[in-house]
Amino acid sequence: MGRFKRIALSVILGSSLVFTGLSSSAGPIIRFGRQGLLKIDIKLQVRGDHTSFGSGTSGQNDRTDLHFQRARVTLTGMINRIWGVKFQTCGHMHTSYTPLGYMQQLAATDQNDRDIRIIDAYIIGNFSRHLHMKLGLTKIPLTRENLIDCFAPLEIDRSAYVYTPVGTSPESISRNYGVVFWGTFLRRHLKYWIGAFQGREGQSPWSNSVDPSLPENKIIHTKTSPQPANTNLMYVARLAYSFLDPEPGGSGYWGTYFGKRKLLVVGVGGLYQPNAVYKNVIWDPKTGLSKVLNSETADYKAFAADLLFEYPFRDLGTITTTFQYLWVDVDDAYKTDLNPADQNVYVAGLNGQKHGWIGQLAYILPVTVGRHGLIQPFVGYQHWNFAKLLGVEGQKIDDYSAGINYYIMGQNVRITVQFDRVEFDKDTHMMGVSGGKISAYNMIRSQFQLVF
Repeated sequence: MGRFKRIALSVILGSSLVFTGLSSSAGPIIRFGRQGLLKIDIKLQVRGDHTSFGSGTSGQNDRTDLHFQRARVTLTGMINRIWGVKFQTCGHMHTSYTPLGYMQQLAATDQNDRDIRIIDAYIIGNFSRHLHMKLGLTKIPLTRENLIDCFAPLEIDRSAYVYTPVGTSPESISRNYGVVFWGTFLRRHLKYWIGAFQGREGQSPWSNSVDPSLPENKIIHTKTSPQPANTNLMYVARLAYSFLDPEPGGSGYWGTYFGKRKLLVVGVGGLYQPNAVYKNVIWDPKTGLSKVLNSETADYKAFAADLLFEYPFRDLGTITTTFQYLWVDVDDAYKTDLNPADQNVYVAGLNGQKHGWIGQLAYILPVTVGRHGLIQPFVGYQHWNFAKLLGVEGQKIDDYSAGINYYIMGQNVRITVQFDRVEFDKDTHMMGVSGGKISAYNMIRSQFQLVF
């Protein structure tokens, strides 16, 4: 299997430290004027993956990769306690693995493969504890899973199946351009989010290494169907209530709070974008061109429900369990929109019409390793029903995980090792696999993360 390392830098926004309640000693803070400050954070995750497919002439032999999972620089500046800005970059991860298989590797030939992209950029408005604002490119507050800091998940990473059907890039599926208002009431026990986002936007080019739904598994290059003329904004709302202690943090979450609070938090969320896609589209595999047959459209609709329970037992450690349910509906458009770009980007595929759930259980041992080190074994299970995935209608996925976290200095310095087994209800092609279909695969992942 080989050695795997993961390095990560996790941080709580500099200016937001006053408001989030999650503090971190990482990252320098430069103060200016009477109230102004600039906080700088560097966040890295180095990961090793070993999968049971992905190499050899058929793509069905074991494969090992070392890469950055995330490499970020975050700048958070505040003019005063009310107005500020966050700007976060993310370098290219130099990995070709996806939950749908291995894409072509570009690092050896593409001089732009190390490009840096913007992952967050928004104006901050902290008007009161009841009303905060984020305006720009920011997270979609539909699910707890997406709102968890990606440098502080309970497992090695957040679920790959909880994102929204407005694209395939992080800018679209976990974040989007818009405005979010959030705040707390009832002595911080009740927290709300309400937002309006761009959602579906224009046409996009699309290509796939191998599309198993096409004859002879052709490599195709096409584009999504036009955006409907009457597409509206995407609206998102969320409520969460803490029955025991108020949950720390601001507009985001951590996977665990290390037993510093007694928490029972229940959340619900909803998403709606009317007239998001054309419903009746034909596609010619010979020319790669699609044609919209009429003006009938489909709406995006989603519902989420989630739970966090964390309880510290004196001298016995801390137990943490989470649950996430997500239902996404696109009016069965995958049955009549035959453009493979639409099916993989909008109406079906990994982020389109689906429903499923996640369950996790973790336990922090009542001992320390070294001066501050904590050990946390965990297990997880996911079950997802996809309308159409990799050319297979009614596909189901069962994802089993087990691993261990070693928090050397909380989330600032952390090592995680995790085993995953992914099983498909129906045998499927995978990107990068040319030697037939597979029914399951295994993966061992290891990360070391460090926060400055």
